Amino acid sequence: MSNFVNKHIKWVFSLPALIFMILMIAVPIVMTFIFSLNEWNLLMGNGMKFNFGKNYIDVLTSVEFWQSLGITFYYTILATVAEMLLGLAIALVLNRNFVGKNVVKTIVLLPYMMAPVAVGLMWMLFYEPSSGLMNFIFTSVGLPRSSFVSAKETVIPAIAAVETWQMTPMVVIVCLAGLSSLPTDPMEAARVDGATPLQSFFKVTLPLMTRTLFSIGLLRFIDVFKSFDLIYAMTKGGPANASRTLNLYAYETAFSYYRFGTSSTMLMLLFIIVMILSVVVMKVQRKLVEYYGG
Repeated sequence: MSNFVNKHIKWVFSLPALIFMILMIAVPIVMTFIFSLNEWNLLMGNGMKFNFGKNYIDVLTSVEFWQSLGITFYYTILATVAEMLLGLAIALVLNRNFVGKNVVKTIVLLPYMMAPVAVGLMWMLFYEPSSGLMNFIFTSVGLPRSSFVSAKETVIPAIAAVETWQMTPMVVIVCLAGLSSLPTDPMEAARVDGATPLQSFFKVTLPLMTRTLFSIGLLRFIDVFKSFDLIYAMTKGGPANASRTLNLYAYETAFSYYRFGTSSTMLMLLFIIVMILSVVVMKVQRKLVEYYGG
């Protein structure tokens, strides 16, 4: 027995984590897939009934599904791009030495420590059309008032701004770690050759940061794509379903209309979309890293 343990020691130590991952990840995915192949409506008072994948046809031919998917992509791209640009810019500033650097770091990281539901409720007060802080600031600088989350045209950008405000610190942390691990020789060589700071950034720093940026970008894209709590706390998918992402649509289908089979189908499609996008992003990352000699 002891010889077997010594021979397979790496599996002995990793087995508890492997079992936990199977129980907490693989089992729910398999169960959701099984549910998605069944007609299961609690309002009808019947149990699950296998329907040969009819749920997938119904969902994929539903206009509401494609509308929710479009809203999900719009929100995800808007928030992810804003977080990446702002996070990298802040990290570049914090990577330099200046007076009060640690204080600024602490202030920047504060939003990341707050619960999404609390953040959503707080920003709903800021977005209040008549007496909210944001419209007070707008009118103080001569800008017109905005409806923010009360109007279909502005609700997604308004929520994406809150998502960016809270989660940009995560991008800052990862980018700072990436910047601190970059080799100094290429930077010094560029400086000796007379490159400007802007040229050094685009020709040296940015290519060397490719792996880091793609990694955190992928993590943020997936996290925002499946966002639920912040949007639910702020709008519950309103007004007029203008912020009803696919996650909210699946939740509404399951817990408002009790169509658990259809809801499971939406979640499986969401899982497949995320998997495909992740594979594509990782392939692009690999190509770019090879191109820049990383």
